[in-house]
Amino acid sequence: MNITNTTEDPLITKKTEVKFITINNRHGGSISLSNYGATLVSVVVPDREGRLSDVVLGFSKPEDYFKDNNYLGATIGRFANRIANGKFELDGKTFQLQTNNGKHANHSGVNGFSNKFFDYQTAGNKVIFSLYSEEGEGGFPGDLHCMVTYELNDKNEILINYQAYSNQKTIVSLTNHAYFNLSGKQSDIFDHCLYIHSEKMLEMDQDYLPTGKIIHTMLNTFKGQQVAEVITGNNNKGLNNYYLLEKQTPAEVVLAAELSHLPSGRRLKVFTDSYGVLLYTGDFLETTGLGHHGKPYTAYNGLCLECQHYPDAPNQRIAPPVTLEKGAVYQQKIIYQFDTI
Repeated sequence: MNITNTTEDPLITKKTEVKFITINNRHGGSISLSNYGATLVSVVVPDREGRLSDVVLGFSKPEDYFKDNNYLGATIGRFANRIANGKFELDGKTFQLQTNNGKHANHSGVNGFSNKFFDYQTAGNKVIFSLYSEEGEGGFPGDLHCMVTYELNDKNEILINYQAYSNQKTIVSLTNHAYFNLSGKQSDIFDHCLYIHSEKMLEMDQDYLPTGKIIHTMLNTFKGQQVAEVITGNNNKGLNNYYLLEKQTPAEVVLAAELSHLPSGRRLKVFTDSYGVLLYTGDFLETTGLGHHGKPYTAYNGLCLECQHYPDAPNQRIAPPVTLEKGAVYQQKIIYQFDTI
């Protein structure tokens, strides 16, 4: 393993400018990360013939991340996904968050972690990002300290670990917002096959907020079909669905989804200890910055598998607890495992 970055000091950098850090493994695989948004910029893995290509969407120019509103590869926090009307109640007190999705808050508004510079340090094959978010930022209670660790091993697995703690009771839900396209080209994801290991999903309203009902995945389900087939069955509309994962204990890590691309032979397995996974098929994707292949990204160039807590969890009676008590430690894991079939 080796790590390279664009700073003079390979150990740590402060919040000054966008930096890219690359981790390589023994088999030619690599990931690139950025201190802006603790972002997964690039993932290079082989196809069945051993040809290396990038399989996540990202920008080659650091400045393009400043003007992006698609959250490409970013760490999302303090709270991933939407909170209805930007409001939630905690111990009898109502908190008003910044709204950025009509009247709702999405991915924590303009002060979300995707727009923050993280400190970072390297340790072996790991990059450890850290961030301090003070009380009131974006409307959230408590001073929050957050740490995001990325690790690449020789099995072409990316291990992401999150930790956070606060000086008072608050809410936390973190995730990674990578867009995947296993073809290694800039193309749509309709020929990808997806299997989501879930039998239940949240019913959503027109604003992609839970209605409070859990439904069976008879419609909009993925059990190995091509993405095109399911989207066609959804009246040619993209999907933004939250699937519930079966877990014996809150800390159990389970297989959430498998994404495969038969022409290249690449496969991605997503493991997590999150309560569910949010599938977003990238139908609103549109960038001005140029991607890895020298062109702006457009709709359906990639899809997201966001391991996270229930959307609007603070306001949903059906949701597991989302509060982080004073002095407690929030922990979460995501594993992206790449291989070929």
